[in-house]
Amino acid sequence: MAVLSETAYNFASKPTNVGLKVASALRVIETAFNRYGPSHIALSFNGGKDCTALMHLVRAALYKYNKEHSLSTTPLVALYVLYKKAFPEVDDFVERSVVRYDLDLVKVSGPMKQGLQAFKDSHPEIKAIFVGTRGDDPHGERLQYFSKTDADWPEFMRVNPVLDWAFEDVWGGIREMGVQYCCLYDQGYTSLGDVDSTKRNPALLKDGCYQPAWSLVDRCLERSGRSSTSTDSDLPPSGMAYPATSDANCSSEYID
Repeated sequence: MAVLSETAYNFASKPTNVGLKVASALRVIETAFNRYGPSHIALSFNGGKDCTALMHLVRAALYKYNKEHSLSTTPLVALYVLYKKAFPEVDDFVERSVVRYDLDLVKVSGPMKQGLQAFKDSHPEIKAIFVGTRGDDPHGERLQYFSKTDADWPEFMRVNPVLDWAFEDVWGGIREMGVQYCCLYDQGYTSLGDVDSTKRNPALLKDGCYQPAWSLVDRCLERSGRSSTSTDSDLPPSGMAYPATSDANCSSEYID
């Protein structure tokens, strides 16, 4: 984790747009660790691109925090709310990430609200959850870096470090920091949900071949491969604050 952390912080020092976004996200993550402590905060992770970028930065900041406070390295608790028809490639990537990022992966069954309650019951020490929600995600404009769940949801503080990132920032950070990601994003998918609701993005079809997600020019077309009737299932539980039909980012029903 030492090399990972050093690389992330070196990238954050660059005066580029993505470098500044990474620096901002790291500051939010550091604030969360200082406020709650590593043993009281978890990561919502389901293999989507946004929470993958976030996972990388959380691990970088956690290494730095532990080193500064003379703490031993411990697994990072990660919540994965399961849904019925996940892509096997996504599940495989999640399992490989457990090893790569030293995650204590907690799998709970959805829908999101019930999954969060099950997680709270089994991990009452967790007070806050890192979520990969962006401001341009469904309902993301209503969030702040620190936003509590709604009153009728299990009580957590949602920490949203990449709230001010856009589609191109996510891919800029992932590619420039050398972050590994789910292989489906190299096969024409730009936003992931369940198998039935997700198709390759038609905007990436060129000369009979689908281009990788990061090559998408128009960010407004990010979810063009998603069924309009599907429930969002891309990142962490940004859906924690909203009705189950509006779950977004790292909820099990919204991967991205």
